[in-house]
Amino acid sequence: MKTWRAQLAGAVLIVVMAVSLGIEASHLPRKTSSQGSPDSTTFPIAHHTCAPTDAAIGNTGIMQAADGTLAACLRVGSVATGTYRIAARRNKAGGSILGSTAPSGDWLTLTPPSGPPGTRIKLSGYVANLSAAQRGFDHAQLCWESCDALVGQLQIDWSASHPGQFTAELEAPAGPWFSGSTVAPLRAGRYKLIFPCLPSFDKPGGSCSGVRLEAHFDLTGPGSSRCTTGVSCSVLKSTPVAGQPGTVVAVDGWAPLTALSGDGFVAVVLEGQPDGKPGFDSFTPLIASTPFTVTGAPGWASLPPLHPVFSQRTGMDPIAADPANPRRFAYCGAGVIKMTTTGGTSWSSISLAGVRAASASTNYPIPGSFSGGTVVCSGVVLDPRSATTIYTVFAAATRSGPPPFYFVAYVTRNSGRTWQAVPVPAKSEMGRFGGFRVYPSGVQALFWSQATMDSTQPSPFLVEQTTDAGRTWQAASLRCAPSGPCIGLGPQDNGRCMAVGEWQVIEISSDGGRSWTSPGWPGRLSACTTSQLVGLDSNGTAAIDQMGPYTLMRSSDGGSNWEDVALPLLPGADADPGTVQGSLQILPDGRLLLAGNRWYLLGSGATAWCSVAAAPPIPNGEWSASPLLIGDRLYWSDPMAGAAVGVALRSFPISAVHC
Repeated sequence: MKTWRAQLAGAVLIVVMAVSLGIEASHLPRKTSSQGSPDSTTFPIAHHTCAPTDAAIGNTGIMQAADGTLAACLRVGSVATGTYRIAARRNKAGGSILGSTAPSGDWLTLTPPSGPPGTRIKLSGYVANLSAAQRGFDHAQLCWESCDALVGQLQIDWSASHPGQFTAELEAPAGPWFSGSTVAPLRAGRYKLIFPCLPSFDKPGGSCSGVRLEAHFDLTGPGSSRCTTGVSCSVLKSTPVAGQPGTVVAVDGWAPLTALSGDGFVAVVLEGQPDGKPGFDSFTPLIASTPFTVTGAPGWASLPPLHPVFSQRTGMDPIAADPANPRRFAYCGAGVIKMTTTGGTSWSSISLAGVRAASASTNYPIPGSFSGGTVVCSGVVLDPRSATTIYTVFAAATRSGPPPFYFVAYVTRNSGRTWQAVPVPAKSEMGRFGGFRVYPSGVQALFWSQATMDSTQPSPFLVEQTTDAGRTWQAASLRCAPSGPCIGLGPQDNGRCMAVGEWQVIEISSDGGRSWTSPGWPGRLSACTTSQLVGLDSNGTAAIDQMGPYTLMRSSDGGSNWEDVALPLLPGADADPGTVQGSLQILPDGRLLLAGNRWYLLGSGATAWCSVAAAPPIPNGEWSASPLLIGDRLYWSDPMAGAAVGVALRSFPISAVHC
């Protein structure tokens, strides 16, 4: 059974080339290619152990060792049951741009000039007439014998006292290497070491503006018996050889070198057909592979009914309700905060004009010149102990303008007549604000610490708390929810959804909130669209992250250990993926609701989604805010209500959410 996430996206994850591990979830027939996979007893390989937190967000980096050894940790994605291939691939080598022949006076020497495989070689050289800018390039390409085979990037240390002189270090190859489509065996002999272009300064047209330096190294010793026929003799193994989604797999192996001095870029992936993408194998040749069987994740229908006791959402929510009074709630409008104390039958407007004045002297003016002059908040929070205290979040840029955007926080204690910036902890900064947390006794403000590497800091974020409606603030730590497991979300990153994304770390506590840690996997939830962390009865936890590799995850021990849960295919997902856009959440009665252009419901024990026919479509589908249940209605913000109206609030009765 395919997972909901796989069907929604159309393809689960992208293979990550360079120094990372990835997962690609195309299904593979049950036969396995033997290319580059001889009997591992020919060349015994070591085995290492991966910790449960390795590959916390799907992968860990891998660099091939100078002797060809490969070792990686791979986490199985949310993929369908079946047999796949764990494959090691390499970037196809290309030629290098060659500089002009070094003039008389330029030089390159090697110390020592000869030695066995693995010898550490010091390279010393000189290039005349370099500018200060050219000496600023601290890495350069180096080739072993030729520049269309074994190539690496070396760190260059330029002399401060003798301009133009430099040193670098290299480890001589300790194994065979790829040379185009064949393998060059490791043999004793004289080999060229070539800097094709120093100081790695290419002109816009592609030609090299530097010089070419060459020297020779005499490789001694018996060489290697591996790959002497010119054919790859790579080998790859996995431990274990089978597992369900979320399993951490230790991948070990050996392959001819893909680059010099351990600088090889190797991708180890769980993939389908090697040519599953047009041209995929033409620029990422297969090195070796080994079969891996994915066993099924627990299905939604097999779970006992979920009983949520509290919920926390990622993102800066433009809608907020008083936790003690569901008839009092508010939302971010155009230039105002709209407030009701009557359950939505009547509304008052709280002006945001004072925020403009309060921010004028800061480095984050609101609104910035990029926003057209209208003050619109990104998030709002109501104080549970004061009817006149409101906390707001704004997306702002520094005076130099975006990108990036930052989140900044303000508070009014008199229903909008005056506004003040929320006090910033000493080791943070205004633009490092990461969100509010509301508890029955007060409100917390989270800030990223500027001293995240300071050993005196127990965590990379700081917490300020007020229990007197924003009058005073004190240092604090995250607090446990009023009921259920002691879990929560850390601060949100600043506004970079169009660049690298936003996220929030899952935090758990086993000592009543005195200390907090991340479970490692899942380490965090997406915040560009709304994700949800849900506390269940009996110390259970669930996490919904529709933009992540695991759509629904569940824990039965307060968040220490998790498992992936497979969801059934959404109606029409194969035929028209655009019809299933929306925000996914767990309702208070344990059902799953997808709300978007179309609404779908998945009840406890159900094997298929059903359509909520009476629900209105939400403009923008999955990019709209996730509907928030307040009282007996689901509310969401509609930023497309029109210039005459501005941002509006829409709603739908929860009693109508049925099939």
